[in-house]
Amino acid sequence: MSDATGPALLARIIAHRGASGDAPENTLAALSLAADHGASCVEIDVSISADGIPFVHHDDKLDRCTSGQGLLCEHSAAELDLLDAGKGMPGYSGEPLPRLTAVFDLLQARGLGLNLEIKPRKGLERETVDAICALVEERWPAHLPLVFSSFSWSSLAMARERLPDTPRGLLVGAIPDDWQALTDTYGCRNIHCDGASLTPQQTRELRQAGLGIYCYTVNDPEQAARLLGISGEQSAEHDATAGVHGIFTDYPKRLAEYLGT
Repeated sequence: MSDATGPALLARIIAHRGASGDAPENTLAALSLAADHGASCVEIDVSISADGIPFVHHDDKLDRCTSGQGLLCEHSAAELDLLDAGKGMPGYSGEPLPRLTAVFDLLQARGLGLNLEIKPRKGLERETVDAICALVEERWPAHLPLVFSSFSWSSLAMARERLPDTPRGLLVGAIPDDWQALTDTYGCRNIHCDGASLTPQQTRELRQAGLGIYCYTVNDPEQAARLLGISGEQSAEHDATAGVHGIFTDYPKRLAEYLGT
């Protein structure tokens, strides 16, 4: 098995579900807006339809973000294609629930790197991973960065079996005590964690272990600066040895302006 070492670098500012503070999350509109706002990397969530087609959507259920109801995995791709994913955001009526193929096309056209969070419905881990990996093999451009992450650690193990050269990030809340054993077990080059719970001591330990550290979901510019090791308001002065490698945010433009990047 071919596993590289060292951090799998994405970007200092990663648009969480696209520019999801200003456009409907996980939609083509939010991803396009992230690019318009200067983001070079985005994060999305991917699960599968009843007929095994990967769609970009966060929840198991459709109700919160779309005009649909019930579990996404119980609807066919043709049914999902008819949904409105602009629910709750003025000006975005009719925004489609995107297939992963459409998202890959957009990211390639805009030159955006990707953190792809694998979001399987329990019991569908193998089917979800296989469908995602098949599209990565077929369509993801080699020159753009790509990292898999997941709270489903079995999905990370399956992704490692299928695509060992695609980097993985261990997705956690607070940093677990056994983080070293877990990253070794799943061959992870990164830890993606809750920025509100990460301590400076943990940051130092993770960096010394050669891991990439990415924090979610950071919408406060001052918190972002502290985590990144940037000193001074609206300053790009950056201690590359102290802070985390990047943060996920719903407002990439706001944070980039504050950080001077």
